[in-house]
Amino acid sequence: MKKLVSTRQIILILLISVLTLKVLYLPSLLANSVERDSYIFVFLMLLLDFLTLLVYLFIFNKNEDLTLSEILEMMFGKVICKIILFLLMLFFLLKTFGLFQANFSYLSENLYSSIKWHTFAFPFLIAIIFIINFGVNSIARLCEIFCPIIIVGFLISLFIGVFKADYSNLLPILENGFSNEIQGIVSFSFWFGDYLIFLFFLGEIKKDKKFNLKLLGILFITVLLITFFIATSYALFNYNSVCHTNTISDMLQVLPSTSDIGSFDWLLILIWDISLFLSICLSVYGAFYCFKKVFFKKFSILILSLLLLSILIPSIIINFDINTGINFVKQYASYFCLAVEFALPVLMLIFSFRIKKREIKNA
Repeated sequence: MKKLVSTRQIILILLISVLTLKVLYLPSLLANSVERDSYIFVFLMLLLDFLTLLVYLFIFNKNEDLTLSEILEMMFGKVICKIILFLLMLFFLLKTFGLFQANFSYLSENLYSSIKWHTFAFPFLIAIIFIINFGVNSIARLCEIFCPIIIVGFLISLFIGVFKADYSNLLPILENGFSNEIQGIVSFSFWFGDYLIFLFFLGEIKKDKKFNLKLLGILFITVLLITFFIATSYALFNYNSVCHTNTISDMLQVLPSTSDIGSFDWLLILIWDISLFLSICLSVYGAFYCFKKVFFKKFSILILSLLLLSILIPSIIINFDINTGINFVKQYASYFCLAVEFALPVLMLIFSFRIKKREIKNA
């Protein structure tokens, strides 16, 4: 099998996946529930996610040439494999739905206050169909091109926030213990589980030397940077963090209006819109992969159209109201997300030893 995704590309894919949603609405939502300890909650959740990545890497290192569907079939059999892939498809459709709402809301609030949903949706969805229809290599190359720009935008926003933040706003630490953090695990599970996308590139990755060290090192630094970003956002806005739903770009608003940097906040908005678009492409690719394995493989454009219609129609029904989408996810999909994000890797780790037994038996 020809490997289409390089070590550098898979690292950037995971970096975009884990970074994008954490710096938009999440700080605002956490400020309303976990309050000043938001950064502690995010750090703990990112660590849990990081442990799932270790599981996926363990499985990948044992089975470098096997795809996700092949691994699941060897672990659980054909029927359970299809059930798991179907659940993963629902999970990534849900992710796509959230990202789609976030993208529309982000643009309408920051750049185009009078934008119509059809003006946004149709060109957007057509572009996604075009990109994914060209395969995994096109997504990987797009991430490789734009990820450095996204990282620079993130660091600039963080840098500005650091010099304006009052970190005494983070005190006292854990005033109410861990009760809010424990409740938040369920309520905000949707915003995590980002490393699941790694599974859909199994069998496609060209491993460099020190692959594990590079990947884990860069992503752990990302975990620390995201945690610091969440802490900085609350230190900057304090109780008003609840009102700052576009945290990544709102951080630039603390600069004087005459500042040259402040006048370029629109550039950061465009950069983060690219990040949202790439994240949507990754989520749609995950759902697309699962659909083909569960139902049928032919007619790729038809499959992509059906998947995107399943996102567009509910979006129209709720009138692209992101608050309605967030409430739906928190009330009805949290436990499902939690199970997929954390129960699945545990099961995969346990049954991963079954692959070795089968191989020995066949030998």
